[in-house]
Amino acid sequence: MNSGMYAALSGSMVGQERLDVLTNNLANASTAGFKKDRLSFESILGGVKNPSQKTGSLTDAPVMSGVSFATDYSAGALKYTGNPLDVALDGDGFFVVNTPEGKAYTRQGNFHLDASGKLINAGGYEVLAGGGPVTIKGGTVVIDSKGGIVVDGNQVGTLDVVDFQKPYPLQKTGGVMFTLDGQGAVGQPAANTAVKQGVIEESNVNTIWEMTQMVESNRYYESCTKVMQGFDNMASKAANELGKL
Repeated sequence: MNSGMYAALSGSMVGQERLDVLTNNLANASTAGFKKDRLSFESILGGVKNPSQKTGSLTDAPVMSGVSFATDYSAGALKYTGNPLDVALDGDGFFVVNTPEGKAYTRQGNFHLDASGKLINAGGYEVLAGGGPVTIKGGTVVIDSKGGIVVDGNQVGTLDVVDFQKPYPLQKTGGVMFTLDGQGAVGQPAANTAVKQGVIEESNVNTIWEMTQMVESNRYYESCTKVMQGFDNMASKAANELGKL
């Protein structure tokens, strides 16, 4: 393949992936606890060793060394709701929920009760307190800064809030939930993190910045497409006109 065509094709593919990531970020800008994603890639110029080939092998074509997704775990703004079952974390860490696949971790704290009184998250999964589910039955619910849940003056549990060494060994499994990426990582009780009642953490998506990046990515994608069309026209012209000589 023509090296110029290859470079343009690689660029358009990456541009499309970046647009997908930005679109997903914007779609979740109003989702509580959502953490935006980023796409990073590197391009190796022609004439250098291609890591994907055998040692000593060279290539004249640009080589995409890889595309990787990364999640930005920075905190979102705290929004007051007044709902006693809405909680947010002021500091590092994650709430723990129980899913059919095992434990998952989230910053989304807009909890509610199911028909039996169990505390569940927006996805319907049990919120863990003391390693297990917690049932809340009564009138006044108070959740203190340590995650302790007090119902009508009686403590019924303490929310599990855990943290991990950075970079976080987590992978996103849903819009707002994460699971451990690999073996060996163990969550520890989050230190210096306060639980806030009656507030939720908003997404950390900056809509203006994301839209600016989307416009830039869209123009980049269009430029790569035009370059490919140009090379295709050149190839067609060469085949048709040189063939007449």
